[in-house]
Amino acid sequence: MDTITNQIALRLGYLNIVQGVINRLANSASAMKGASVAVMAAMLACALGQGAALHWAVLLPPGVLFMGFHAYFLQYERAFIALYNDAADRALDDVVPLRIDLRRLRALRDPLLAVLCRPTVLGFHLLLVGGCVGALLLVQGAR
Repeated sequence: MDTITNQIALRLGYLNIVQGVINRLANSASAMKGASVAVMAAMLACALGQGAALHWAVLLPPGVLFMGFHAYFLQYERAFIALYNDAADRALDDVVPLRIDLRRLRALRDPLLAVLCRPTVLGFHLLLVGGCVGALLLVQGAR
């Protein structure tokens, strides 16, 4: 028979594990944003530095790819936050299973299209790609 102290210890252990997953997902989303900026800036710098005739549409695929990865990590981060909140809100005498149920996790995920349309994803990547396209067109027009 588990005592309340054991239940608290198990609950805290579970919450620490889920918090660690949330932190890794948040770091991955931040890394996607940083990689997106780096790749877009590198493409822009190469095109402008070499005087190459780069069509603005070439900047779209990397922007869309990084936007998709950013949304993917954000989607799972939010699902794990829901798991964390559910476990934290349960009564102490309610046993929290130490396994992460993938079916339940999939049910908690927001649709990917909805996550793609969030301001944190769409706004960041639209501004980044739009700014790079605008800078490319401005410099190419000045030549």
